[in-house]
Amino acid sequence: MIRRILALRPRALGDGVLTTPALRALARGHRGATLDVVTERPYAPLLAGLAEVARVWTLERSVRATLVLGLRLRRERYDLVVDFFGNPRTALLTRLSGAPRRAGYDLRGRRSAYTLRVARSVPAERGEREYAAAVHVRLAVAAGGIEDGLDTRVALGDVARTQAVRVLAQAGVRDPARTIGLIAAGTWATKTWPWSHAAILARGLIGAGWEVLALVGPGEGAVAATLERLAPGVRVLPPCGVAVLAAVIARLAAVAGTDSGPRHLAVALNVPSFAWFGPTHPDTWSPPDPRHGSWWTSLPCRGCDRTACPHWNCMPSLAPARALELVLDHLDRTRAPARFGLEPDARTTADFRPAAGA
Repeated sequence: MIRRILALRPRALGDGVLTTPALRALARGHRGATLDVVTERPYAPLLAGLAEVARVWTLERSVRATLVLGLRLRRERYDLVVDFFGNPRTALLTRLSGAPRRAGYDLRGRRSAYTLRVARSVPAERGEREYAAAVHVRLAVAAGGIEDGLDTRVALGDVARTQAVRVLAQAGVRDPARTIGLIAAGTWATKTWPWSHAAILARGLIGAGWEVLALVGPGEGAVAATLERLAPGVRVLPPCGVAVLAAVIARLAAVAGTDSGPRHLAVALNVPSFAWFGPTHPDTWSPPDPRHGSWWTSLPCRGCDRTACPHWNCMPSLAPARALELVLDHLDRTRAPARFGLEPDARTTADFRPAAGA
């Protein structure tokens, strides 16, 4: 009988959020069992408050920290460990846990750590790809879980909500409900939109009557400075942790920009979003929900998943004038009906992708 379960998902922000439906599936399939999670310290607050999570273990990025945590986990005597990450470090933690049942993805060099292995990707029709949250749920179900939908969720504490009010005031945001969070940077250089493009979009949104808050993270000071210089009136998010970032996003009208962690937070918080894609695939990273639209480059090399590129034309090819049209149209589709108590029209994410060459 499964009494204690451990789930591993160290990083990153968006990937952790996309694992939450799988955590619910594990809890639903093993009722009465306790579910603990391993993640990195910045993301712990988003998971610690979830109803299905009993405890969050934090992991630092060092060999020593990995070994120390592995020995601690072994003493906990987990019955089942599920590795939703599948890199060498989490495979090692899975093995060190000593759990009799260990589930993970069937990846070369790591499969021996697991007693139950599941394919990371499965063939799809018409060239489509599996939504990332569905991949994790598939692993959870194989480990005895019962699917409970693909909607992602995060926990917002009262402290974070209070700090979000202060941070928005510090940024100079007058009306969060009329403010769009803009994401220009990306985890990879190839996912980043040209800053000049982001500035043109920001100016257009401000001209259309919206406030714009640049959602910048650690090390993205140059992005913020460029936007402030090229788009007067843009507000910039002050430095804050991911819990406060989530609470800020929860108060905004919408989030727009690159495929990124803040966009996944918007999805989890039911805040409308619109994202543009180049090297990553919208099927994988954009939910099948009409509130969250996407725009994909028409270049034939799109969806390459490259973190470095010798030509890098995909993101620059997404013109800011067209982005402005798409974002404003998406806001009309997702926000206007709500003002009259109506449901947004049931369109798929694909409806918001322009035709080739658009």
